[in-house]
Amino acid sequence: MQNIVGKKSQNIRKPVMAGQFYPNNKQELNAILSLYLMQAKIARRDNNPRIIIAPHAGYQFSGPVAAFAFKGLQNSGYKRAILIGRSHQEYFAGIAVDDNEAWATPLTSTPVDKDFIARLQKTDSEIVFNSFVHQNEHCLEVELPFLQNVLGNDLQIVPLLFGDNNATTIAGLVESLAKIIDEKTVVVISSDLSHYPTYSQANKVDKETIETILRLDEATLDQRNRQAEEGAWLGVATLACGAPAVDAAILLAKQMGLSPILLKYANSGDAALETKDRVVGYAAISFYGVGGRSEAPSPKEGASLPPKLLAKEEQGVALRIARQTLEAAFTKKADQLPTGLAEIFQEKRGVFVTLKKQGELKGCIGNFTSDIGLAQNIQIMAKEAAFNDPRFLPLEKSELKDVAIEISVLSPMQKIDNPDLIEVGKHGVYVKKGSHSGVYLPQVAIELGWNKEQFLNSLCAEKAGLSAACWRDGTAELYIFTAQVFGE
Repeated sequence: MQNIVGKKSQNIRKPVMAGQFYPNNKQELNAILSLYLMQAKIARRDNNPRIIIAPHAGYQFSGPVAAFAFKGLQNSGYKRAILIGRSHQEYFAGIAVDDNEAWATPLTSTPVDKDFIARLQKTDSEIVFNSFVHQNEHCLEVELPFLQNVLGNDLQIVPLLFGDNNATTIAGLVESLAKIIDEKTVVVISSDLSHYPTYSQANKVDKETIETILRLDEATLDQRNRQAEEGAWLGVATLACGAPAVDAAILLAKQMGLSPILLKYANSGDAALETKDRVVGYAAISFYGVGGRSEAPSPKEGASLPPKLLAKEEQGVALRIARQTLEAAFTKKADQLPTGLAEIFQEKRGVFVTLKKQGELKGCIGNFTSDIGLAQNIQIMAKEAAFNDPRFLPLEKSELKDVAIEISVLSPMQKIDNPDLIEVGKHGVYVKKGSHSGVYLPQVAIELGWNKEQFLNSLCAEKAGLSAACWRDGTAELYIFTAQVFGE
C-alpha cells in the first residue's frame, strides 16, 4: 500500500486525538508504542487471535494494557482490521461507518476498505455512511497507531460505531460479519471498563465484568451495565463504555467457535501520579480458535465404553490429590503424590476437574486421553482448571476455601452415527466439524434440567459455534463417552 496522505483526490480523516491521547510526533509515538509492546509479555500460540478487546484511554493510562492485545497480532499477516466501538459523542440508531478514503495518524495513513463495507451493507441495512459521528470520536482512533505498528502498510480498516445499545442492531452486525470474515481479517473491539469507582472497587467490579466476558455471557453483561447506568450496580457509572461492541465480540466468538483469554488488567489508578479515588478500568482480552487442552484426540470408531470405576475410598483419595495440589500451588511446593496408591491411579485415563465457588462454575479443564497415570493427570488438570481456564480469572488463594472440587474420570470415546444412542445424564458428547468442536460432560444436562434436544442444540450452537441442528442432520461427527463423577 502506498502512503496516501497528501493526495488531494482522497478524503482523509485527520487525527484529532494526537497530542492529547497519544504523541503527535512520529518518532515519539513510535518509541512509546515499541516500549509498550516490548514490555507486554504474552505466551506464544500456534494460532492468531481472531478478535481482540483493547482499551482506548490516553496512552499513559491504558497504553500498557492495550499493548497486550496488539502484541498477539505481530507477525499475524492480517490485512484488514474491523474496528468496532460505541460513540461517546453522539446518540443515533444503527451503525455508522466512516465515508473517508483513509484515516491518518502521525505514523502514516491507512485506507478504509470500501469493498468490504459494500459487502457488509448488502446484508445489513443498518450500516450507513456517517462521517460526522466519527470526526471527533476517540475510541477507534487511539487503536489505529497500534495497528499500524504491528500490521504494517498493507493494512485496511473498517471503522464502525454503534450509536446505541440496540440488541437487534448488534445481532444483525454479527450475522453479517460471520458470513464474510476471512482468515486475513481481525476484529478490534474498543472499550474501557468501569468508570469512576475507587481503585479497590474497580478491581472488584472489573473482575466480575471480565469473568462475564470470559464466560461469553452477554446477557448478564447487558443487565449489569444497564443497572450501572441507572446507578444501581455497585456505584459505577458504566461497566463497559463499549458495551454493544463487547456484546458483538461475544456473539461473534460464539458463531466462530472462539474462546476468550484475559491477557492483562489494570486501571488508571495504576498509572503514576494518578488519583485512586476515581478510576477507569482497562482489560486486554483476545479470542482464539478452539483447541488445545480439551480437544479430543481423534477418537476411534467402535471403542468400548465400560471402564473400571473408582471405589468410594479411591474417590476420596482422588479429591485429596486435587485439593492438596492447589494448596501446594499457592505455597510454591513441589507436587507430591501419596504413597501406596491403588493400581487404578496408574491407569492412563482421561479426566476433567471442575471447580465451583459457592455453586458457580469457576473453572473446568480436562482431557480425553492421557499418556500419564490418572493420579498425575488429576494434579495437572486441577491446576489447569484453577489457573488456565480462559473463561475465568485465575483462582486466588483467598478463594480456595470456598471452592468445591468435582472430578470426572472418563471412559474411552465412541463414534456414533445415530444420536438416538445418546442417553441424557449418562453420556457426555463431543461434536466436531472442521475446525469447530465442543464437548459437554454428562452431568451438564442434569444440572441444567435439559432434555436431549436442549443438551445437543446448546452443544452445537453455544460450545462448538455450529448450527444447532448439526447433531441431527449428519453434518457433524458425534462421539459419546461416560464419566464417573464425584465431588467434595
